[in-house]
Amino acid sequence: MKHARLLVLGVALGAGLLAARMVMTKSTPEPLPMPAPEVAAPETEDVLVASKDILLGSKLNAADLAWNTWPKDSMPKGVISKVVEPEAMDTYVGQIAKSPIYEGEPIRPQRLVNTDRGFMAAILPKGKRAIAVRVEAETTAGGFILPGDKVDLILTKGRENQQSAPSSETILENVRVLAIDTTTAGEQDEKNLDPKRTATLELTPTEAEVVAQAQQAGTISLALRSAQDSSDDAESEVMRERGGVNFVKYGISSQAATK
Repeated sequence: MKHARLLVLGVALGAGLLAARMVMTKSTPEPLPMPAPEVAAPETEDVLVASKDILLGSKLNAADLAWNTWPKDSMPKGVISKVVEPEAMDTYVGQIAKSPIYEGEPIRPQRLVNTDRGFMAAILPKGKRAIAVRVEAETTAGGFILPGDKVDLILTKGRENQQSAPSSETILENVRVLAIDTTTAGEQDEKNLDPKRTATLELTPTEAEVVAQAQQAGTISLALRSAQDSSDDAESEVMRERGGVNFVKYGISSQAATK
């Protein structure tokens, strides 16, 4: 009987200690979360950007331009800030793009030209020349060559006598088409292209001489290049490998060194 009482007393004492521990645990306050450090918001400015893709030769209108918030410490050089030029949207509407400008890209005055100047001379890069080549639809990849594309120029010379066959030779590679007739890249959706047309090409002075001579020797065809094979630096690489440009004049093969 005495042992039973001691057992009951021990169980009661253990239960009391467990209950007291639970009460103490619940009453202990949980630690408060540390406040997050305040981060100062970066300073921003409104920058004039293209609201859609703008093609080479396109005339800018109000729908092409928009103000976009830009972090002040990462603003590219030469961009148009609303703080500096609040009337910039009105100022640059009507000007022409000298190079493609893509959606979201900041507008730079250096890439635009005022329409008061000659358009073709304005968009032509420094050191380049524009020369017109008379071509037909069947010699322009079925008419799919458009302003802004890159092409190779192939000279086809007629037979010299009854025994010889016509011959063809690539005289220039990776040449940019500036315009077809009077249609530039920015106007190709608005104008119909005639099957018989004139292609205006962007060339160096030496290349312009080659094309002028080749037009007297035979027929020039344009071969459209793949977009993946039309980088702006591919021309100089090809010319260095070949050591110059081969052309034919009056049946005599010659070579013009490129600069």
